[in-house]
Amino acid sequence: MSRAYMFSVNPNTPPEMKIEPGEVVEIVVDGSLKEVEDVRTIPTPFTPENEGHPLSPIAGPIIVAGAEPGDAVRIELIRITPHEDGVTAILQNFGVLREEFPDARSLACPVRDGKAWFADRIPIDLYPNLGTISTMPPEGYTPAYTGPYGGDFDQKDVGEGSTVHLPVIHPGALVFFADPHAVISDGIISGTGVECSSTVKARISLDKGREVKRPIIEQDELIQIIGFGPSVEEATEDASRAAVDFVSENTTLDREEAYMLLGLVGELRIGTSPRPMMAGRIMIPRRVLNDAGFQGFDGP
Repeated sequence: MSRAYMFSVNPNTPPEMKIEPGEVVEIVVDGSLKEVEDVRTIPTPFTPENEGHPLSPIAGPIIVAGAEPGDAVRIELIRITPHEDGVTAILQNFGVLREEFPDARSLACPVRDGKAWFADRIPIDLYPNLGTISTMPPEGYTPAYTGPYGGDFDQKDVGEGSTVHLPVIHPGALVFFADPHAVISDGIISGTGVECSSTVKARISLDKGREVKRPIIEQDELIQIIGFGPSVEEATEDASRAAVDFVSENTTLDREEAYMLLGLVGELRIGTSPRPMMAGRIMIPRRVLNDAGFQGFDGP
């Protein structure tokens, strides 16, 4: 099977497997920098020069039997096991302080003994996640972009124990994973986390006829609504508006009440480092939603 990367994946990419709804898969997702020998050779991310560079190999696509546009998939991330090959880096003209740190450089951050070891000497607690989790857009995926399908939205809590809800846009859903991290921060000011290959165990279920307008991260204690836009401000507005809609559509509150409630309990996080399409999320306590009449994703 030919190698697929985020710059090349599209509806014609040969699928890695076909599964039945509810099936558990275990798949290796290679790290974004695995095939890069020297980060100084990487062109500036999100430029035409960068397209075609072997960054972010994908795992997938995975066909979900019976999935059709108008359905939704639930991807339960049961376990994410980082491999030992951790690395972090400064890339050319990338990150929040790109003008202050123009020179590309990498540091080994091996994963061992339940920690990621920054520069092989400072232990950091693991928080494994996937920077990219997506269904297939109709015309194919644009690298580093995010949208209703998911994509490279780099939200820290897309990790072990979370369930990600995504709309089916292309027949078969064509789920794919990429860009795993052993640990990453919200905001990712330097532009990279501890990039490393990971073994991902996930259950992919199908909700026939359930409308999902955008990625939703479900956890035991939080429901997180993703927003996106070409700037931090626009991503913040999109996430906020979507969170108001979610609360008013799934509880007994009207939109004005939902807006006021989220001013009290809705926490804003910006996940991505600067890029053409920014993403953020509003984190809502499930307990508060339940008290407002939320009946879960299986409710009426």
